[in-house]
Amino acid sequence: MAAARFLFLVTLATASSSIDNMNKILNGSCIPAERTALLSFKAGITSDPDNRIASWQQGHDCCRWNGVTCSSRTGHVIKLDLGNRSPTLGEDFFVGFEDHSLRGQVSSSLLALRRSLGYLDLSLNVVLGDAMAMPGFLGSLRKLTYLDLSNTGFRGRVPPQLGNLTRLVQLDMGNFLYPELYSDDISWLGHLCSLEHLHVRSVNLSGVTNWVHTVNALPNLVVLTLSSCGLHMSNAPSSLLRNNLTVLEELDLSGNSLNSLATPNWLWDVTRLKSLSLRGCELSGTFPDELGNLTLLETFDISSNNIKGMIPGTLQKMCNLRSLSLGGNNINGDIREVIERIPSCSWKNFKELYMNDANITGTTLQLVSNLTSLSVLERSITSRSLYVVPDQQAGANTTGILIDQM
Repeated sequence: MAAARFLFLVTLATASSSIDNMNKILNGSCIPAERTALLSFKAGITSDPDNRIASWQQGHDCCRWNGVTCSSRTGHVIKLDLGNRSPTLGEDFFVGFEDHSLRGQVSSSLLALRRSLGYLDLSLNVVLGDAMAMPGFLGSLRKLTYLDLSNTGFRGRVPPQLGNLTRLVQLDMGNFLYPELYSDDISWLGHLCSLEHLHVRSVNLSGVTNWVHTVNALPNLVVLTLSSCGLHMSNAPSSLLRNNLTVLEELDLSGNSLNSLATPNWLWDVTRLKSLSLRGCELSGTFPDELGNLTLLETFDISSNNIKGMIPGTLQKMCNLRSLSLGGNNINGDIREVIERIPSCSWKNFKELYMNDANITGTTLQLVSNLTSLSVLERSITSRSLYVVPDQQAGANTTGILIDQM
């Protein structure tokens, strides 16, 4: 009888404890071990000018701390959003970011969150990394689906341990403010098969030779940015024997030394693209007719290169084209012909045409009246015979015609 009574009391106490814990979870109370981990992370931060983590205090509910989100079901920390989003960055762009940045070290105490943390944003804390290496332990946070380490001040080699984050849907990294990250082997990216958004900016990848094959191993990519990474086409395939980039819609390769669009070229196999930026890629030669393969393009930027000659007539199937940037090339033709080469099926919704410093001459812009949605027309004066279109001839929604005097 006594034993049964004791068992009943133990069961009752256990149930009471479980109910109490559940009530704490439902009320948003965080897990004590995770609060301790976050406080350890805070201890590694030596400067917090905007008081973003000032609410992180011992004895307080960490689920109510600024930048922390907990699961309403389990109470575990699932999101850390500590990106630098100061609305006023001052007149000096770079100094402004520094003035509002967290400073210190990214503590490995975050590993205590590895079973639950799905979102980590440390972006634009430009002195947080304090010129140290990007910590490899981040590759152990295997629940992450979102990781933004862009402009966090880390330097040196990108840790290949990031390839362990196989659940990642979005990865942002790179320092356009302090471009001192590099990698000579990005094969680890091939393990991130769930990636939909990959943004890598100003990371030195000049030693990587198989980058096209690596990104082609990511079948779910929708957005790919590899800008100013020192990429080149010397070992790039002429075509993709098996094109896995079947859902890729946005591709930004701007600022790389791609040198040539000579055909055949793997780019023309990625036919689902809606946005393509090849700005400042040291491209030369002529516009390839294969551009016409990209019939879904809405935005095309090929400015600041050395392409010679008129845009090809094969663009006529680009009925979704909205923005075209040709500036900084040697088109060496009449503006009437340029506008005639813009797909007529896109004229109704075409909005932006940039032609500055493209060696385009002509005496009339009368055809602009057919571009009824045009809002931006930019070009340089390269000939005194240029005739500036009167307002009544411009598209009905044209709000700016920028003529740069050379």
